Amino acid sequence: MMQSDRVQKIVFTNDQMDRRAVWTNAQRHEHAFRKVLRRMGFEQSFPMELAGGNGFTNMAVSVLDCQQASGSGPRLLIPVDPQSHPDERLIEASLARSIGLMLADAEMYGQIWIDTYSDLLPRFANRPKASLERLDFAAGPYDGLLFHAEFLRLNHDFSTTKSRRVASDIQELSEAIDFDLREHDRNVAALTVDELGSYRRKITGLAAHVLELAGISPDDLPLLFDDDGDHPFTSVDGSLPFSAGRFYWSKGKIECSLEMRKGRCWIDGRRVILSHPSNLPATTLSSCVGRPLNTLLQIEGLEFEATIKEVHAARDCIVVEIEMPKDEFPERMS
Repeated sequence: MMQSDRVQKIVFTNDQMDRRAVWTNAQRHEHAFRKVLRRMGFEQSFPMELAGGNGFTNMAVSVLDCQQASGSGPRLLIPVDPQSHPDERLIEASLARSIGLMLADAEMYGQIWIDTYSDLLPRFANRPKASLERLDFAAGPYDGLLFHAEFLRLNHDFSTTKSRRVASDIQELSEAIDFDLREHDRNVAALTVDELGSYRRKITGLAAHVLELAGISPDDLPLLFDDDGDHPFTSVDGSLPFSAGRFYWSKGKIECSLEMRKGRCWIDGRRVILSHPSNLPATTLSSCVGRPLNTLLQIEGLEFEATIKEVHAARDCIVVEIEMPKDEFPERMS
């Protein structure tokens, strides 16, 4: 609950299920899986647990002897959808097929796991706040199992989060993880640390102004933006110059995109897109680089400081690249 007494003029439209509801539904799936394993006579042979992370849920089954003996080998993961109702017939078919695949080539999967783990692990060396947590195999839609890697990396809001990549072969998995680690490196490079050793998060001047117009207190920001996801919203007050938009994290900064209520104008983070700007001569566009945005464009009811970096004219639109000052987020993140 937000503590501010202000009247909020926007409504966040993120339709994700409440985390508590997701967990409750996931437990229903776990109960169904255990019931099916018991009926199949596998309950003691193949230990199972509920596993997951941000945005994914799996049933993790210990199939190979090395995993059951030491806990260090690959598990068999069977994805579940917490928003669906568990179907015991589908669960039984999935368990029988996936366990059968893994046991039929147990030695091969064990060696593939050793080789792949050895290949991935050096990628996380000398990378602060990044680590390879698990490498498992996951049930897929066709014959054969998929690679499923879980690892920690730094988010856009400077929090450490568990991520995952699922791939059909080692090359695809390596390329996907390399992509995520490059983004991790950019986030690490963007870290700003204060004198107390806490990370400083930022907010652009535009995002701060939109929050002010929307009637959201800075005191409420830590409650609204405590993760790295998108926060789409719609306007419920016709006096606001925008009808919809979204807030999102980018390298430790809260930025926003807006759909303006009047005219063919959109603001996408650090870009302003103008549609059908036939009244703007080419000489005006070429001379505005380095000047304040309001010398080229004034949006009624939306005032924020921005400097024009580049201007691109193509067909029936103009894209204006802008640079905005960054304000400090009103709460330190430990």
